[in-house]
Amino acid sequence: MVTGADGAVGRRVVAAALAEPGVERVVAVGSARGTHPAARRRGPRGAELVAAPFELDDPRLVRHVRGATRLVHLGARRGLDLDGTGGADIDLLGTRSLLAVLGQVAAVRTVVVLSSALVYGARTDNPVPLTEEAPVRPNPSIPAALERVQLESMLAGWAAERGATCAVARPCVVVGPENGRWLARSPWSTAGLQVSGADAPVQFLHVDDLTAALTTLCRLRFDGPVNVAPDGWLTAEQVRALKGPTARVKVRRTSALRLARWGARLGLAPGDPATLVAASAPWVVANDRLRRLGWEPAFSNEEAYVDADRGGPWARLTPRHRQELALGGAAVALLAAVGAAAWLVRRRLRRGS
Repeated sequence: MVTGADGAVGRRVVAAALAEPGVERVVAVGSARGTHPAARRRGPRGAELVAAPFELDDPRLVRHVRGATRLVHLGARRGLDLDGTGGADIDLLGTRSLLAVLGQVAAVRTVVVLSSALVYGARTDNPVPLTEEAPVRPNPSIPAALERVQLESMLAGWAAERGATCAVARPCVVVGPENGRWLARSPWSTAGLQVSGADAPVQFLHVDDLTAALTTLCRLRFDGPVNVAPDGWLTAEQVRALKGPTARVKVRRTSALRLARWGARLGLAPGDPATLVAASAPWVVANDRLRRLGWEPAFSNEEAYVDADRGGPWARLTPRHRQELALGGAAVALLAAVGAAAWLVRRRLRRGS
């Protein structure tokens, strides 16, 4: 059973589950419209795919999840995106209802839950990198991080009561072709609205590598928290070099948050305003535990970033075109300045007469 199956991560996990040896049936739970509840097809190994476009607390899920032995919990998530995993708001009540149903009609022995490395908190005193032994101390100003801590506790407690394993995946910033627009306008792209004095290192995990990690954790029935990230990290200067020339506005943290909240209300912001807090301090994680399980990232930080954000129109121009546009812009600015000066002179002359 895969929840949040209608998202970028969920679609990949469902495809990976259908190709997994020994899987007979995959129930894809999501709120995608246009999918018939009874839609069924076969995967490459003959596994049956059952599409269940329902909310987590929908009673119609009972007949679909009966007999499920593995649960990959990715959602449901809504609202503005926080870290690229598909939304900031987690349906905790729906999750509780779903677990109650599973406890009655299923025999789940393996649980994998998608959380976030933000549960460690974005803090200036964080060691770089953080391991799974680091304390969980989410920022009070990031509600989504607090909800992820509750989600981890809920799933881990439920699994322990039933003797099931529960792997808690804690990825860094997740990127891919589907959320390139969000990344390009997020604080981690070093463009647009920025918190002054904040140059924290960052990691970019490709969504394909996250899918491979979730599949590995499910297959091995791992129990406990696992950081998911590529090797190493990038400095703010390195990200700016990848992004290329772009407009940046740096203001104080309180002012930046106020502007971001207004942007979210007006529909101008692409992500949760709390991303400004998350991007202002490090929460870089080590991937040693996951590597020991046999997982290896296919994308580096740089490759994942470039696959999601091509650098914008300016960065894709040739040096000659950049020069031409720059000269043209300078000419326009000069004409505008001359026109403004002439207008001021004329205005003063009129006042004098």
